[in-house]
Amino acid sequence: MQLEELKGVGQKTADKLRSLGIRDGRDLLDFLPSEYWDMTREGDLRTAREGEYLLIKGRVRKLTKLVRTGRLNFFAATVDAPSGSIKAVWFNAPYLRNNITEGQDLTLWGKLTVKKGARELINPGFEGAGGERLKGIVPIYPTKGLVGQSLMRKLTAECAARQEVKPLVEAEGLMPLGRAYYEAHCPTSLDAAKDGMRRIALEDLTARLVAYRLSREGELTRRMSRCKLPFEIMDDLVHALPFELSPSQRAAIKDIVRDMKGDVCMNRMIVGDVGSGKTVVALLTAAYVARCGMQSVLMAPTEILARQHYETACKLLEGSGVTCALITGSDSAAQKRKIRSSVASGETDILIGTHAVLSDDVVFADLGYVIVDELHKFGVRQKSVLETKAKGVDVAVMSATPIPRTLALAEYGDIAVSTIESRKSADEYADTSIVADDKLDEMFEFIRQKALGGEQAYIVCPRVEDSEGMELMSAKTVYEELTKGRFADVSVGLVYGSMAEKRKTETMKLFSEGKISVLVATGVVEVGVDCPGASVIAVLHADRFGLASLHQLRGRVGRRSGMRSYCFLHAASGDASRLEILEKECDGFRLAEKDAEIRGYGDFLGWRQSGGSAFKIDIELLRESKRCADLLGGRPKEELLADQRVRKFYDRVNNISMN
Repeated sequence: MQLEELKGVGQKTADKLRSLGIRDGRDLLDFLPSEYWDMTREGDLRTAREGEYLLIKGRVRKLTKLVRTGRLNFFAATVDAPSGSIKAVWFNAPYLRNNITEGQDLTLWGKLTVKKGARELINPGFEGAGGERLKGIVPIYPTKGLVGQSLMRKLTAECAARQEVKPLVEAEGLMPLGRAYYEAHCPTSLDAAKDGMRRIALEDLTARLVAYRLSREGELTRRMSRCKLPFEIMDDLVHALPFELSPSQRAAIKDIVRDMKGDVCMNRMIVGDVGSGKTVVALLTAAYVARCGMQSVLMAPTEILARQHYETACKLLEGSGVTCALITGSDSAAQKRKIRSSVASGETDILIGTHAVLSDDVVFADLGYVIVDELHKFGVRQKSVLETKAKGVDVAVMSATPIPRTLALAEYGDIAVSTIESRKSADEYADTSIVADDKLDEMFEFIRQKALGGEQAYIVCPRVEDSEGMELMSAKTVYEELTKGRFADVSVGLVYGSMAEKRKTETMKLFSEGKISVLVATGVVEVGVDCPGASVIAVLHADRFGLASLHQLRGRVGRRSGMRSYCFLHAASGDASRLEILEKECDGFRLAEKDAEIRGYGDFLGWRQSGGSAFKIDIELLRESKRCADLLGGRPKEELLADQRVRKFYDRVNNISMN
């Protein structure tokens, strides 16, 4: 079906739809709602949480006059509902003021905000008692303001009624695909919408997996492995280590070497908590590759972490004959030329660096092994660039808390997993607790006392500077207030990502040497910062960070044996239930699984469908789509590619690494 066949779609509307990735009727069907507004039940102000959309029915007790201040104008109404009172505020809509009167019965719809304990609805939709507009289950589309919600609902409803869809997945008990699209766009109930979304997601995931497998048929070509030597050639390095490899480290090395000797390229994830020894495994196997006659590259997300890996490699490989080099974005042009020359000539065995290793100017003499640290900090395309620098490379990725996409691929069996057990006992992890606004003063005083006692602390903020309209504590503001106020007798430093690299490095050096007691920072300290004297980390507005980031930040403390450590997660007046997971769980892999349960597995095969999709992909759906794809695996390739959805994904996947 062409877009212009739909009622109300002219050239201008069609152009706007195309800018959203909607080219025809099938694309329009697949442009799914990003959320649903449930106007079938009234909200309860006694239990509602900030950020929740509410339908409130009540009587206007008080109505203010229109207030004008410069370009801004607003008015407010206090509405009494059965579950309490709420203030509704309308900005820059003076024409609405005459539509509301005191004593009037109103139905309101909007997102709940809480300011200084007061509940408000900002610019809510409203209508008088008996109105028919604010009712039912209303789909909301991610139109970026290009197409109105009302028009989009009309178009998708017409398309759902007219567009024919042929299912790829057919099984007894499954909702018909056409019905699923109708319920997704024109829901008869919230449960029906969810059922429809799940059926569409199953179709979508199965098609993606089928396309992915078809695209990889030529990718899994046989190779003649050049890693013929036994790992015992590394005994000199292993015996020289200042510690004994743990059983799980030895098992991970065994897994990697076995993969390297195989006739299919390795694709393995090394999972282990901060301090478990992932880097040692990566460097020892890179040294093994060097002794087999090939080069390795290790990419880290920050310069701090890249330099730390380089220093570790130099110590670990000293006297081994294996050469290392470091390349970062802040190196001079002359330094970069020198490093690139040594890599191209084969003089450098292991190149360690940041995104700088992705440059077209970095050419390897004989690359055989790619290592990506902190996988969740990189995109699939960045990893692909490294893999395309040589044919038939082995790949290992490292992570303390794998992202949902990687967990999904591990479930599919497309990426193998080696887990390195933590060297810590349960009581050596940081004591984690949630701090509300009214406990912040106590938290800061606790940090001050620890600093005066010779211990060190991090205070992490979500932003560098204050931003209008965002009530978040920024690093610069917190630093200024602490140094001029309660921390005047404590040495305080400041570090953030956009700071000049030289200044950043100097500050971090002073902190690691113990010359700075409290470091105020952004999330830049999440990886690559090693300060054994740090016993406390406080994350302000922790609800703004992902679980993976918070777990990594927590790993900055508790690095000195015998010193008790603390992690404070500040949660402003919002929902802290997600943060409570961190109070109970300290295993990174299990945290990643819980995070996936909460957020879903998302766009794990690397493609994003045109709509936002209110549906959350869960592990059961992944397994079900895998079963469906397995059943379709016996069909001829031409028959599978005849499916419109499979063909679309197949055409997109070329030259993209999916993990």
